[in-house]
Amino acid sequence: MSLLIQNLSYRQIEAWAGCSHTTIAKAKRICQEQGFTSTAQVKNLTAEELDALFTDGRKTPSDEFVAFDVAAMVTKRSGKKKLPLRVLWADYLDTDRAPGQRHYSYQRFCQIIGEYVDVNDLTMRITHAPGHTMQVDWAGTKMAVFDPITGRKTKVSVFVASLPYSGMVFARGYLDEKSPNWLDAHQQAFEFFGGIAQVVIPDNASTASNQIARGDRARDVNRAYRDFLEHHHTAAVPTRPVKPQDKGNVEAGVKIVTNWVINRLADRRFASLDDLNAAVADQITAINTRTPFRGQQISRKDLFDEHERPELLGLPESRWQPVTWRKSKVNRDYHIEIATVKYSVPHTFAGRHVDVKITGDRLTIMCDADIIATHTVSPRQHAYVTDPDHVPDQHQQSSDLWSRAYFLRQAHKIGPHTVAAITSVLDARPIEAQGYRTCQNILALGKGDNKALLEQACRHLLDADRPRAISYTAVKQHLAGLRAQAHARPTTTDAAPPPAPRIDPAPGSRDTSGAHLAGPEHFSLDALLKKTDPTHDKGGQA
Repeated sequence: MSLLIQNLSYRQIEAWAGCSHTTIAKAKRICQEQGFTSTAQVKNLTAEELDALFTDGRKTPSDEFVAFDVAAMVTKRSGKKKLPLRVLWADYLDTDRAPGQRHYSYQRFCQIIGEYVDVNDLTMRITHAPGHTMQVDWAGTKMAVFDPITGRKTKVSVFVASLPYSGMVFARGYLDEKSPNWLDAHQQAFEFFGGIAQVVIPDNASTASNQIARGDRARDVNRAYRDFLEHHHTAAVPTRPVKPQDKGNVEAGVKIVTNWVINRLADRRFASLDDLNAAVADQITAINTRTPFRGQQISRKDLFDEHERPELLGLPESRWQPVTWRKSKVNRDYHIEIATVKYSVPHTFAGRHVDVKITGDRLTIMCDADIIATHTVSPRQHAYVTDPDHVPDQHQQSSDLWSRAYFLRQAHKIGPHTVAAITSVLDARPIEAQGYRTCQNILALGKGDNKALLEQACRHLLDADRPRAISYTAVKQHLAGLRAQAHARPTTTDAAPPPAPRIDPAPGSRDTSGAHLAGPEHFSLDALLKKTDPTHDKGGQA
């Protein structure tokens, strides 16, 4: 430093002091920062002052303290099985010391390791912009609620969100980690912070992103999560697989929540999820308002209020409503069926496959990413929701659509009463197309050998003293009754005449007048041989 103030060149200083060009450059930088202009100022510096100016870990260790291998300690702090600094310091305290020596304090021990890491560029510091990023994750340790009557235990997952710039954390418990709770947790976090970060960084959970292709590590944000974030004018950037450093801040936040929330509340029994979340909120408030923070007499909330809150995006005017997606096919009556309710689309889309998005009480139907119809979700089951603009011109029927003429032609093949029943169904609807499904179902009852029964059932329903409204259920029930009558068997039969009584003859009164009797000579051996030997003639001669 004295040689630099005397305006000697780097080459002259290297030759005289035997030091490197880098060391001379660092000494010159310190002289400029401290404003040293004379050699007297340099000579008046004490050893402690020089040590404070050059805190790079390159000075010779003092004999007053027990030395340790800094590089070996840093190696133990690296890798998947890294040891905490507290453990390394405890191992260092177990090393032998010479008389008069003492061990470094924990603070100085950490400082020496940190200086070594900085000098050797072993870490890369990430500079976070205020309001730019929110990192989210589920805590690995779960909490629990207990039923007050049965004592049954239910596990609770804890959602954690963190703002890297200010360190503000948010936590809330949920009974599962499925998509509805995942989205609600984000909503609660946005409202807790009073704004929205420009980017949300989740992990690779299926509620956030999906694998693009089998065997490919690349992932894409799933539709429900993307729509939720678009509603809040932000976007998600999922972390790389097996790369926790991409969301290191929330990993640290999870540790804080685990230690200061989950573990501190582990001995308490909560009877409901609301009670648990109230206790979690109290602990989160204590964490965010605790001082000091990052070595300064300031809290996370103070830093957030001063620098980060103004940079957050505003909350949307309307609160997010859950979105449900369905797939369907447009039927020949230009309606789709969702949860037993039929919704109309323009008749030109009959036979096409469509996507259905249900947001709250609004139902949107899309084909090839274009919106083709919107409806209000009907609370009634088996109802029709038909837009009159979707009804085709009766004079321009398409071949792939159902129509009155089509069903009447099919009914004429069965009989006049079936025609009358189909006509009654179509006339009873405010919009004719709403009766097409019923007509199709009624005609399906007459397939095969059931045409006569269907015609008879329709005649009975129309000719009754108090005619019953024609519906698929009424026709089906009446047809079932007719089929049962046709296959019914009689329950009584004509009695058969009783058999004639058997009369045994009295002893000694047997009638043998028609019998042919022979004497014993006819049963002799010679007589039997003559009867069976073909060489004997009738006269008995051979």
